[in-house]
Amino acid sequence: MLAMWVPELPFQLACGRDGSLRDRPLAFLNPDSSRSPTLWFVNRRGRAEGLAAGLPMDQALRATPGLRVLDPAPQVWWEAQGSLSDFLQHWTPQGQMGRLGEALVELQGTQAIFGPLADTAERMRRELAERHGWDSHGGLSLSATAAQIAARAEHQLERVWDGAEATFLGPQPLRRLPDLAPRIRERFHRLGLRQFADLQPVPLAVLAELTNPKAAPELRAKVRGEDRPRLPLLTERPGHARHGWRLQPPCLPEEVALAARCLDWLWSDARHPRHLVLRWWDVDGEPHAWRATAEELTAPPLVLARRIQQAFLAGATRRLLVREVELRLAWGLGRERSLFEDPVHRRLERLEPTLARLRRRFPDRAVLPGWVERGDLKQANNSLIFMEAR
Repeated sequence: MLAMWVPELPFQLACGRDGSLRDRPLAFLNPDSSRSPTLWFVNRRGRAEGLAAGLPMDQALRATPGLRVLDPAPQVWWEAQGSLSDFLQHWTPQGQMGRLGEALVELQGTQAIFGPLADTAERMRRELAERHGWDSHGGLSLSATAAQIAARAEHQLERVWDGAEATFLGPQPLRRLPDLAPRIRERFHRLGLRQFADLQPVPLAVLAELTNPKAAPELRAKVRGEDRPRLPLLTERPGHARHGWRLQPPCLPEEVALAARCLDWLWSDARHPRHLVLRWWDVDGEPHAWRATAEELTAPPLVLARRIQQAFLAGATRRLLVREVELRLAWGLGRERSLFEDPVHRRLERLEPTLARLRRRFPDRAVLPGWVERGDLKQANNSLIFMEAR
């Protein structure tokens, strides 16, 4: 696996647009500042001069006269993350995007196309610099954890050889372990477990008591460099769509205009959705999900968008700010075909082009195949019933 890291991507984007910003302390203004403005992100040069996130802007400017405070443009950052994903898709179909400027991709199996893995990783790093002007670091290893930590070594390309994962990870501090909860890390610290090497010989039963039985096997594999996760596809499967929305700044649930956004997403494709999942994340990273029923999917987009908004408000009860929303759709055409195809699905597949044209013509009414409501036509009074020609 190859872990790629573009350090301080927002600042690299700013320096790419304005060359005078290079080699000077930079910071982004906090968009949540109410009265006195504060710093949000600070680059390495600024941190070396004593600046930190949350520092009042006037105090930071007095302490560092050469500081440049930039207005944040989060949408540009997310578009840059999307550009990184598009770039990686030219090299491998499997991968996973992490935090801003981070990615993990699977290169096994590409040797016949691009040659040795190390040469491919170096070519990717060079091409990323030539195409976008981004300086990046890479880590190559069979272990996902070892690859990610190797990328943080900030060499052009750090390779961890097969069988040397545990030795490489041993002296690393546990704070570099991805996705380790702070309370678990503090518990390990109190017990004197501060490095990967301290956790590697711990028996699984003891590790389960210190964390929880479900997370212990995965944690043990990570600290030993034995994790070999199967990465998802960077591209969507045929007939599937994923729409993400980063909320900057994060909002309370009732302030999220989800119905209007979902209506745009649903109208972006006239095909009938067969599967719909809404996911959202709070500012503390807690994930939530809601799945539409088959009856809800037969509603017109105007009704379905309002139903999604209602389900979101009913599920977002923690009274925390929401930072990200994602809608996943599976359309009628292009879906995977099973060995024993459902007759109803076969008939829907044949009718899909005509149904799509009718939905565009009558956007405020449900357009349903004639047999869908055959058992209960009472609910079809406001629907166009389209019968298949025999």
